[in-house]
Amino acid sequence: MSESKQHSWPRQTLAEHPALLVSVIYFVASVIGLVYSWTFLRAFGINVFRYAEISDFLLASLKAPFTWILTILAVILVAGDNTMSLRVQRRGPSRLFRWYGCEQYRRINYLVAVFLIVVFLFSYATTKERGIRDGEGEVVSVQLIDSSPPKQLVMLGTTARFVFLYDQVAEHVDIHPVGSILMMTKPSPDSRDR
Repeated sequence: MSESKQHSWPRQTLAEHPALLVSVIYFVASVIGLVYSWTFLRAFGINVFRYAEISDFLLASLKAPFTWILTILAVILVAGDNTMSLRVQRRGPSRLFRWYGCEQYRRINYLVAVFLIVVFLFSYATTKERGIRDGEGEVVSVQLIDSSPPKQLVMLGTTARFVFLYDQVAEHVDIHPVGSILMMTKPSPDSRDR
């Protein structure tokens, strides 16, 4: 398959089947959410696969928009490298850079893009987890339906059926079904500064 045909078939396929673009975006968003959720919650001992449904992973990537920025950054880095590789090929690479200007290098680069995305998401999740353990995070007051006193906990995340909370004082995780929570309140940013 020639280089021009290789780059035109995705465009042609999307032009013939525009609804496919929505499915691709949904799939990519779900994978981003899955990798990020699993990495972040695993650091707190939570196996997110026990509590989540497929649609929860789509929402996870939308709840953490920085994951999209990291994904786009990885894609831009690899696309830029592939563009440089193509220029080297067109100029007629020297013996030293023949490997860099070949089509096989650019194909392998797609795997590099996936690897970069995973590394970036893992690094972001690890940084966020350390911040929460150091006292950062979204603090909420949680009132359960069992009439126990409200607790001040850090919101780690949610799925359609569960809420993940972290007690910074006791250093443990609370996992509650959504139905067991009577009320959750979050202090306004102004009230924390006083």
